[in-house]
Amino acid sequence: MVGRASAVPAQQLDTVTPRMSHSTETDRRKELARTLRELRAATGMSGMQAAKAARFSQAKISRLERGVNVPTLEDVRTLTDVYNAPRHIRRRLEELTDDVREEFRRVVLHRGAADFQRRVGQIEESSQHIRTFTATIVPGLLQTADYARAVFRSGDLAAADVDAAVAAWLSRQELLRESGRRFTLVTTEGALRWCAESPTVMAAQMDHIAAATSVTGVRVGIISWGTVARVFPLHSWDIYDHRTVIVGTTTATAILTNRQDIDAYDALFTELEEMAVYGDDARRLLAQIAHDYREA
Repeated sequence: MVGRASAVPAQQLDTVTPRMSHSTETDRRKELARTLRELRAATGMSGMQAAKAARFSQAKISRLERGVNVPTLEDVRTLTDVYNAPRHIRRRLEELTDDVREEFRRVVLHRGAADFQRRVGQIEESSQHIRTFTATIVPGLLQTADYARAVFRSGDLAAADVDAAVAAWLSRQELLRESGRRFTLVTTEGALRWCAESPTVMAAQMDHIAAATSVTGVRVGIISWGTVARVFPLHSWDIYDHRTVIVGTTTATAILTNRQDIDAYDALFTELEEMAVYGDDARRLLAQIAHDYREA
C-alpha cells in the first residue's frame, strides 16, 4: 500500500494545473514531468519521501520529474495517489502518458503490414513537404507494383498480406500528383542497381522513376557512384514537414517526434541532398541504368 499526502491547499493546486495547449511530443513530455514535479512540491514532500511512499527509488522519481524517463500509467496512478491529486489532474496526466508513450512505440513491420502502410498514409496526407532518403532500396513513393511486391515477399508475409500491403503502399503514391505538396526523394545509385526480382522489373522501375522527375512538386535526387561521401547513413528514413521522422530497420519501424531526433535527421538529410544530382543529370543516369538492365 502506498502512502498518501494530506489534501493539498487549493492555492497550491493552482500552481500545478496542467496546461492544455501543448501539441508536440516534446511539450507533452515536458508538461508531464513538470506536473509530477510540482505535485510533489505542493505536498511538501522531498524526493526521498515521495520515493518511499510510492515504493520507487529516489533516482526514478528524479528521472520522471526531469523528463528523462516516461512513466507508465501505473507509475502515474501510484504517484497521483501519493500526492492526493485532484481528479482533473489525474486524468490529464494519464492522457499525457498515453500520448507520449504512443509516440515512442515501435511498430513491427512483419505483423499487420497493410495496417502500418495505412497509418503512414495518414501521416503523409497531413504533410506538406515529405523528404525521403533510402540507401539500399527505391523510395516507397517511387516504387512500381512489381518492385514493391518483391520487397514485401522478401519478408515472412503470407501471400494475401503481401497483396494487401502492396495495394496500401501504391495507394499512397496518389499524393505525388496532388497540388500544394512537395516531395524531395533522395536515393543512391547502389539502391537502383540492387536488382529486385529481375532485370526487366528493374528497367521498368527506372523508367517509372524517370517519369516522376517531371511531376510538379517532386524532386528526385540520386547520389551516383564515385561521389565523395561526407556522411555515412546507416538506414533509410522519411521526414514529414518538421514534426515526424519514420525510421525503418530490418525488424521494425520507429515513429519519432522528439525535436532532437528530428533535428538530427534533418541535418543528415541536408548533407545527403547536396550530394545528389537532379533533373536532366538524374534522368541521364536513370536511362543508363535502365539500358544496363536491358542489356543484362
